[in-house]
Amino acid sequence: MNKKKYFILVLVFAFAGCGIVKEITNLSRLQFRLANIESIKIGSVTLTNKTSIRDLSSLDVLKLSASFIRGNIPLEFVLNVEVKNPNAEKNASSKSDFKISSFPWRLLINGREAITGNISSPVNIPGNKGISYIPVGVKFNLVKFIKDKGYEGLIDLALNLARQKSSPTQLELFAKPVITTLLGNINYPGELKIISLNYTN
Repeated sequence: MNKKKYFILVLVFAFAGCGIVKEITNLSRLQFRLANIESIKIGSVTLTNKTSIRDLSSLDVLKLSASFIRGNIPLEFVLNVEVKNPNAEKNASSKSDFKISSFPWRLLINGREAITGNISSPVNIPGNKGISYIPVGVKFNLVKFIKDKGYEGLIDLALNLARQKSSPTQLELFAKPVITTLLGNINYPGELKIISLNYTN
């Protein structure tokens, strides 16, 4: 190989290396936080604007009691994960946007693991110093999750989450994002612990 070709190869690898380092650096700046809970429902009963058992109608109580006897009260909600991308695009050739192609997660409620899952479709995170959201769909059988609490304990847990919909402090989400960039997929090296009180990166 002549000197000219060798020099060109060195330059290619050097610039590729710089690109990889920049992508990883930008990726490490992404910040995650639990933003809020939406569409919370227990069984077939929607808990929007309900904060105590007294807010449940007689029909609601009848439905939930029947579900409890059958041993199946599904708790269902959407947990929105807020993603802040502080990386700005300086020009058309300087991209700092990402796509979260996979987001395997496990959810803890009051320190106890309730369910695991993944997102149903990729989420774009634009590089404009803005905020994006990852909707995490959650659904599991509340009776199996806390067998020892009894009927009122199950309902109270769901209502507590409904009361904390704008600040779900009872929840911890552990996730290991897979980010698609111009250089391919990049896996986070470990799980992120995502909570509502402050950002994680």
